[in-house]
Amino acid sequence: MHTVKAGLLLFISVLLSACTSTARFSPSGACAPAVDSTVRLAVQHGEQVQHLLLRTERSDAQTVFVALDTIGSPQFTATLASGQLALERSPLYRGLDPAVLLWGYNWWRLRTTPLSACTESAGLQLHQTATSISLAYQGRPSWYWDAARPQQYDLPQQGGRVTVTPLER
Repeated sequence: MHTVKAGLLLFISVLLSACTSTARFSPSGACAPAVDSTVRLAVQHGEQVQHLLLRTERSDAQTVFVALDTIGSPQFTATLASGQLALERSPLYRGLDPAVLLWGYNWWRLRTTPLSACTESAGLQLHQTATSISLAYQGRPSWYWDAARPQQYDLPQQGGRVTVTPLER
């Protein structure tokens, strides 16, 4: 009986932590990436840097993300539809939470568009100046972009910095 209670408590804590995640996507289709793309991500977390190739493809109803490592092994795939992210992660993936990484990348792609409607529908607080954008969830900084380093975004809660290099087709 004690094992069942411990397992139930663990499940509830995981569920609650998932519900309080900063990875809140806007349900509006206008706030999803508009074009297909392939980028190289350099994900810095602490002293480590992980390199990923990220392919994004958009259809009318959803956006699909596929991340590969440097030797072409799938690390995670995700489908974003109506603000909900369905994610499958390789058991070999070691890195930042893929949902938060994709969430940050999605906001990086939207950085040049009017963000207020997208952030409001996602329950995020937006602070924007002429040279920077920051997003917060429940008053905690969650994402940051600065025009001085336009190809990067920061994920302060995870201690991560991501550099994005678009690849030409």
